[in-house]
Amino acid sequence: PEHWGGQCETGRRQSPIDLTYQAAVKGDFSPFLFSNYMNPIRNAQLTNTGHSVQIDNTDPSVTLYGGGLPGKFILDQMHFHWGSEHTIAGVRYGLELHMVHHDSRYNSLTEAAAVKNAVAVLGVLFHVSNQDNTHLDVLLETSQDIRDAAGKSAPLKGKLSPHNLLPKNRTSYFRYEGSLTTPTCAESVIWTVFTESLPVSLDQVELFKTIHDPTGHELVVNYRSLQPLNARALVYHSEKDYSGSGTTLRVGALTLIMAVVAALLTK
Repeated sequence: PEHWGGQCETGRRQSPIDLTYQAAVKGDFSPFLFSNYMNPIRNAQLTNTGHSVQIDNTDPSVTLYGGGLPGKFILDQMHFHWGSEHTIAGVRYGLELHMVHHDSRYNSLTEAAAVKNAVAVLGVLFHVSNQDNTHLDVLLETSQDIRDAAGKSAPLKGKLSPHNLLPKNRTSYFRYEGSLTTPTCAESVIWTVFTESLPVSLDQVELFKTIHDPTGHELVVNYRSLQPLNARALVYHSEKDYSGSGTTLRVGALTLIMAVVAALLTK
């Protein structure tokens, strides 16, 4: 990564970053709306990209909107980093999933990546647990067929629904504007990193580490180093904050109505 150059080196809105509550301002976004995330990915293929394992989605009906996003976003692919790329208050997790989407106003992820805020990535963190995460089993079983050759793909040996890789609490997350974490490091990404993590066993993380890079070496780690926040805003949204502000607004509106009624009655 230190030799990537270009925007990876000169950019001011790079990812990943350390996410801290102290540095964040409170956000107030509408709920996320996930469409067809519960459906298994059609004709799912797992690919050794040389720097990760990736599942591509070719169904344009798998979409995400709401959550403060500027439109409807189509799921393109999902890939993993071991350990996590983002940290929370300096803590690095065992695994991080990136669900990569492009704005539906553009024809492809490649086209959208050239436009600011036209890519939306959901980051899901996994904490190391004593038990396997069964939703990862089909990925890891298939990964052993492609681990030795960068660029190799294989059909998934079972069904995988994106919904099963999302945390139950999808209302607590960090939001910031950043970049892709691999070249070209295009600064086109709206990042959402959920604060609730999912479990992954140490044995499962070790299987991810057996994936080979283009030189034939094992990818023991495949996360980019943390980047400076610089002048960007870091936002933290939670349902409690959202409900709280809504309650305050309702009380305020009621108080205003009562004041108007009282004024009319005194005339």
